[in-house]
Amino acid sequence: MTPRLVSTLSVLQQLVYIQSPRLDLQPHSPPTLSLPVYNPYLTKMPFTQNLRHRHTASRRHINPHRVLLTTILLPGFALADDPTSSTSQFSSPFVDQTTGLAMERFFGARTSFAFAFALPPTPPPAGTPGSFIGQLSFPLVNGIGWGSMGLTGDMEGNFILAAWPDGAGGVTASFRQATNEDDPPEVTGAFKVRPLPGGTVVNSTQLTFSFLCENCLDSTLGLGPEKMGGDAVMGWALSERAPQGDAADPGARLGFHERGFGPFTARLGAAATPGFDAVAATALQPRTASSRARAAVPGAFGAGSGDEDSGDEGGGGGDDSDSEDDD
Repeated sequence: MTPRLVSTLSVLQQLVYIQSPRLDLQPHSPPTLSLPVYNPYLTKMPFTQNLRHRHTASRRHINPHRVLLTTILLPGFALADDPTSSTSQFSSPFVDQTTGLAMERFFGARTSFAFAFALPPTPPPAGTPGSFIGQLSFPLVNGIGWGSMGLTGDMEGNFILAAWPDGAGGVTASFRQATNEDDPPEVTGAFKVRPLPGGTVVNSTQLTFSFLCENCLDSTLGLGPEKMGGDAVMGWALSERAPQGDAADPGARLGFHERGFGPFTARLGAAATPGFDAVAATALQPRTASSRARAAVPGAFGAGSGDEDSGDEGGGGGDDSDSEDDD
């Protein structure tokens, strides 16, 4: 059982067993105070007598505050540990208003996380990495949060691009490899991320980051150009918490994606567009990695992280946890 699951069960257990004292009024008898849970510091009532009162009270009374708290908090706990999308959710056509580029986009109705992508009309030569144009868009809480897209649908070993506010009105972009799921290390290689002009918008409630991901489609990283003609399972993650450290540091520590995560099916074949090359040619200078970035590990997406989490296994709780995420 994972620490997050133990913590969740502990909180729910407190909600179930903690109630407020109340008065039970019986005909022809004075009011008596009954406590649902025996506590020697609150009453000197003998334990057997208190136990009888507790059983009687539990048959008569349901604490509405307890029910309300459980109703509010339980979905949040499920959201933290269970995938909030599934492979049955497909990307759909989307047009970027800034560039006019026709794209495909995955959108999560519950989380409002979106990832759009476009591909060149023809794939690169065999054995050569490919590029794509992408757009990350997701909500922020008081200007705080981070989001990411991944080349595969499995969080373990996934090659991801994360983005968050840099604290100066812009966006920090960082390549990660989820060999450590709770803090995926920053990686570097032949791949580069180049912002698109006018494609970055950050305010207190929303972040949008449009970019060219150069040489990012690589079969050794999980998704190569050979898949460009069909469908592929990709992934995403979202957090309402700020990365730990300097917001402008691409190597800042990323915590758990407690707001949502999961796989989706990307219609890569439908994302090929004639306007790709013209938009890609406008891309700005690539973002640099931090001095702590390590070389990306080829094939890490198939090895797993060794940090198995029952909530990240897919299937179990993901398919029905956010069915409305379909476009």
